[in-house]
Amino acid sequence: MAKPLTAIAVAKARAGADRREFPDGGCRGLYLVVQTSGHLSWALRYRSRGRTVKFTLGPVLIGAGAESANAPQLDTPLSLAAARELATRTLREVQAGRDPAEAKRRRREQQRAAEADTLQAICEEFLRREGPRLRTLSQRKADLELLYPSLGRLPIDQIKRGQYKRVFDAIADERSLKRAARVQRATKALLNWHGGRSDYVSVLTGTKALISISEHARSHVPSDDDLKAIVLAAEQDKLFGSYLLFTLYTSTRRGESAGLRRSELSPDGRIWIIPAARYKSKRDTVVPLSVAAQKILAAMPVRPGGDYVFSADGASELGNWAARKARFDAACGVRGWVIHDLRRAARTLLSRAGVISDIAERCLGHAMVGVRGTYDRHAYEAEKRHAFEALAALVERIVRPPAATVVPIRRARAGRRK
Repeated sequence: MAKPLTAIAVAKARAGADRREFPDGGCRGLYLVVQTSGHLSWALRYRSRGRTVKFTLGPVLIGAGAESANAPQLDTPLSLAAARELATRTLREVQAGRDPAEAKRRRREQQRAAEADTLQAICEEFLRREGPRLRTLSQRKADLELLYPSLGRLPIDQIKRGQYKRVFDAIADERSLKRAARVQRATKALLNWHGGRSDYVSVLTGTKALISISEHARSHVPSDDDLKAIVLAAEQDKLFGSYLLFTLYTSTRRGESAGLRRSELSPDGRIWIIPAARYKSKRDTVVPLSVAAQKILAAMPVRPGGDYVFSADGASELGNWAARKARFDAACGVRGWVIHDLRRAARTLLSRAGVISDIAERCLGHAMVGVRGTYDRHAYEAEKRHAFEALAALVERIVRPPAATVVPIRRARAGRRK
């Protein structure tokens, strides 16, 4: 029969080449487990339903006086005396027909399930699965992360509408109402996505938006002077500036042009087909490239790391927006504009260049509604190409106005006499 362990013997236990177990003769079924790493723990062996069960009680507590006066608990550091007390209590549960190992396994499963359904876990799963289809992944991630400090660890099905509302109010007070409204929209989309994959019902369904779509929409269009400063500075920046010019000349959204791959271009480089997966309308979209846009692409180096055009390494699309935009603003001297303003500017310039509204809207990829949208399947490639050329020509006239023709007065008078 094994001898009872002593506190000194436990303190002197050392790791060996193999994992070892030392039975305690002072308590039936109790073992001191010594791992090869030197970690010490207590384990209890007992029989339940005809099988032998090994049940880990907790790590070994070394040092006199460090033990708590409370009853010993599972998975907490245990001295020899505490381990014997907990082992005796556990054996009484086994004799009463309860299996503590099975109960512990169920608690862990419930804990893992609860952790998997926390708001933060759902957010991370949403960003991982839907990220490639989001136009502004970094922005959506930053917005959802504002929920984490107060709600992130809570199971999503236990969070009430009022709790979300308090978070939105706090964001409005600490940051801005516009940011709070954006977080609200991102949260609604998240909860609807989760509801579509489970039996969860969003608690934000039917809630009023903090800012209406019409109030949220920007209307800023750069002036001709601002546009000139932006274009001239962009012409000196071979990566970010080239990307901005290409975005202007193609009237695309910032994520669409940033994600441009060479495989999306026609062999002659005159047509860009944006895949449906990357376009807002979820349809393949044909963008005829003006000569100005083609020159930008021809000047971009081919990176050996991948297929992306506007990229530092070719393997990933353009990123680090905030820092790049801040440096560019300092270079061009224009403040208070966002990249999407270039798309709005392009639409305005198309009208100034005499492009009819239907073609201008098609240049921006806007779908025609009603009967025309259903039956008119013409691609309008030639019309859009003409429109994009007119856009590039107008930008050139704004940036570099043609010199005024001066006619001498005497020559003009002579011409009138004739």
